[in-house]
Amino acid sequence: MTNYVDETRYSIGVDLGGTDIKAGLVSSAGDIFCRVVLPTDVETGGPKVVAARIAEAVRQVLVNAGTTSIDITSENPESREGLLGRFFEATSSIQTDDDVHEIGVGLGAPGLIIAETGVVHFSPNFPGWSDIPLVAYVNAELEKLQPPKPAVQTDTHKRCKPVLRGMDNDVNAMTLGELHHGAGVGYKSLVALTLGTGVGGGVVIDGKVYHGSRNTAGELGHTVVEPNGRVCGCGNPGCLEAYAGAKNIVERIQGKIEDGRRSSLADPLDEGVALTPRMIAEAAEAGDALAIEIFAETGQYIGIALTSIAHILNPQIAIIGGGIAEAGEKLLFEPIRKELSKRAMDIPAQMEIVKAHLGNDAGIVGAAMLAMEGA
Repeated sequence: MTNYVDETRYSIGVDLGGTDIKAGLVSSAGDIFCRVVLPTDVETGGPKVVAARIAEAVRQVLVNAGTTSIDITSENPESREGLLGRFFEATSSIQTDDDVHEIGVGLGAPGLIIAETGVVHFSPNFPGWSDIPLVAYVNAELEKLQPPKPAVQTDTHKRCKPVLRGMDNDVNAMTLGELHHGAGVGYKSLVALTLGTGVGGGVVIDGKVYHGSRNTAGELGHTVVEPNGRVCGCGNPGCLEAYAGAKNIVERIQGKIEDGRRSSLADPLDEGVALTPRMIAEAAEAGDALAIEIFAETGQYIGIALTSIAHILNPQIAIIGGGIAEAGEKLLFEPIRKELSKRAMDIPAQMEIVKAHLGNDAGIVGAAMLAMEGA
């Protein structure tokens, strides 16, 4: 595998979501330039339409790179030039002929991804998708692009030929981003959890994202934490996702309010306001006892899941990101650590538990690292 941290290199990272496609030109230092956000438009067509949207996002990144003046030379902060011209001087791309350079693109996509073959086996964000060769579709669309010429004249007047070199599950991409440029820097073994609408996970062993024998490793949200508990979206009772996913956190507090528990959130509910985890966290910060209890329970369930993970994998660190993690140290992370300390044996209990560093950038950064790995 290429070592892509010893010199400045560039690739394009694409984070595919059900609503938006986010893309950017990313350096091997983890800095993002020339961001683009486009609607996915999944409702207007099938996977080939989505592939065309991904290619359009890549095209816009390259156009922006050719026209944006930006300082990326830390040794000489006075130096400013078109980023695309600079890109050719410090690129990890492959020269394909006298006039064109290949630029690596990486893609993070939701669902069960067969990384080796570039196939989306299944994705809850894209109904009806089954064994879709998305990498092939995207590369076919990228082939149609007219490579833009750099706006700044340099010694290497090359054009860009973007090529999708790697695709992985979006949470694996996030995990890769945190490993190389976030909370996971300096660690060789870790697990990552994303707490959002659902609960996603990623596993790193010996510095590499672990996919398992059939590409399904890292489904940490489906660790059972309550054998006869709430039914998860996967159909199994008691999964972590059934307690720590955003919708489920809201449902749990609503159920307790309906059962007669007092809360400052009862009035908004009576008025038909749809509760959110952020509203619950704000109520907890204001001293609402039930909201505090809900987050303590959420942390407890996450701690139970991490106890099993710590005993099975013994990772150095657990990185927790996603919107729910914004509840912060006191409401969420302290209960998680308390539960791990109570349940785990002494050595596995030494696993660090930290908040993710990259936030919404993790998907783009990690996807770009996929492209650099594939160089």
